[in-house]
Amino acid sequence: MAAADSPATTPQKTHRYLRLSLVLIVFALLVSVALQSFVVMWEPMMFGWNPLHSISHAIYTPARDVFAGALIATSVVLLALSGRSRATTLLDVCAVLAPLIAIVPTGLADTRAVGHIPCPIATECIPAGYVGSAKAGIAVYAVVVVAVVITMAVIRRRTRTPNRAAVLVSLFALVTAAVVTALAFAPALNEYFPFNFWPVNSIHFAVTLLFFGVFAAVPILYAGGPLEPGETPPTPRQRSVYRWIAGLLIADLVLLVVAVLFRQTFGETPVVLIGEAVALILFAAFWWVQTFQRWNDPNPPSIAAPRP
Repeated sequence: MAAADSPATTPQKTHRYLRLSLVLIVFALLVSVALQSFVVMWEPMMFGWNPLHSISHAIYTPARDVFAGALIATSVVLLALSGRSRATTLLDVCAVLAPLIAIVPTGLADTRAVGHIPCPIATECIPAGYVGSAKAGIAVYAVVVVAVVITMAVIRRRTRTPNRAAVLVSLFALVTAAVVTALAFAPALNEYFPFNFWPVNSIHFAVTLLFFGVFAAVPILYAGGPLEPGETPPTPRQRSVYRWIAGLLIADLVLLVVAVLFRQTFGETPVVLIGEAVALILFAAFWWVQTFQRWNDPNPPSIAAPRP
């Protein structure tokens, strides 16, 4: 006799495994960085100990495909989890930012070169070949953002499901695409690309800080209780975990800023690598708790606003 089918609906199953997939994406990214730290050469394979200076430096190693793929996958999953609450609006903002972390590389310096890629000058830079790749990625990013914004606007109009939060996220996406496009291609601005984002300098670092800074507000919101009708409320223990995640993430972001500003002081200690790893682990921890808090939600969030 065949086993009885699970009573869960298809939307319930989809949202369960979308949340859980974010945990697994972080796991895959951390595994790739760990392997790259132990395997100093892949062909022929040679083992050693050569930790990256940061997770973002994986873009200059054979782990680059996993790094970029993980960030693009994260963006898609966050968009798929779009809903109607303040928290899901913030997650949509994170989804807009995530691809840029992969598209625009972090910088290198002579003392922080990765593998055999040197920095041609004493200040922070990215190798010439990567500049073209970053600009091509930004061009594609801008076109895709416009296409997605138009597509979703048409869908909302035809289905008569207005959503103010979606409009705000669309405006943010268009402004973000316009700013990075100007920084990459405008003759008056692009001389030092990708280190021309005032006042932070590095576009990559600014976007990374903004991504985790926006995300830090999400567990704070969920610590206060359910945010959508029909949502399973967090238990007292889950609320406490959300508060700890938010507090630790904010402290970790401060550490990352200090580590970048005073990186010469820390010498060979991979403080940025540790800080980024902690941020990713806290990100994954939030989604682990969210997965099981909302495992049986009867009404998973939708990008469309409810009909009156």
